[in-house]
Amino acid sequence: MYRQLTRPLVLAVGLLLAACSNTPPPEDKFPPVSFAGQPPFVFNVAKVEIVSKFVSSSTPPHIELIVPVSPESALKRWAEDRIKPKGTSGTLRVLINDASATETPLKKEEGASSLFTKQETSRIDVSVEMVLQMLDERQFVKSSVNGKVAKSRTLTEGLKLNERDKILYDMVVDVVRDMGAQVDPLIQNTFAPWMVLQ
Repeated sequence: MYRQLTRPLVLAVGLLLAACSNTPPPEDKFPPVSFAGQPPFVFNVAKVEIVSKFVSSSTPPHIELIVPVSPESALKRWAEDRIKPKGTSGTLRVLINDASATETPLKKEEGASSLFTKQETSRIDVSVEMVLQMLDERQFVKSSVNGKVAKSRTLTEGLKLNERDKILYDMVVDVVRDMGAQVDPLIQNTFAPWMVLQ
């Protein structure tokens, strides 16, 4: 009878452990990137066209496909939140030329001192480049604004995965915010004839 009771019990415990081992660990959730809190630019155009010429890569050192939010998607969100059409003709095109994120391994120091200090393992580079073009009815460029921002940061050994992801997420958001700060005054000055006063 003892054997009859223990065998189902062992089987149940084994199934429970197997189920637990197949459960993925909880992931940190990052808030959706949004620039809706900043005042939008409203233009006397019929539509806003967002075009990306950048192609993400999974080939090292590129990491655009594994960062929590890609520079390309953050740039598109910036354009969607900040550039608004309110007209009957014409187009404002947002052209994304660069939205890269790369990770380059760094050479580790050797020797006794390296045993007592955390070393920098890699360098993250995020670069974005964007052109805003005012087009007429024939799709000819009447005026344009350019912006380009790049940031770098090194990662230290011993980072947990969620800590690393938070750094990458913040880097991308900061780069796109800096892009906005760079092009905002240019938009106001260059595109003033097409802007709708609010």
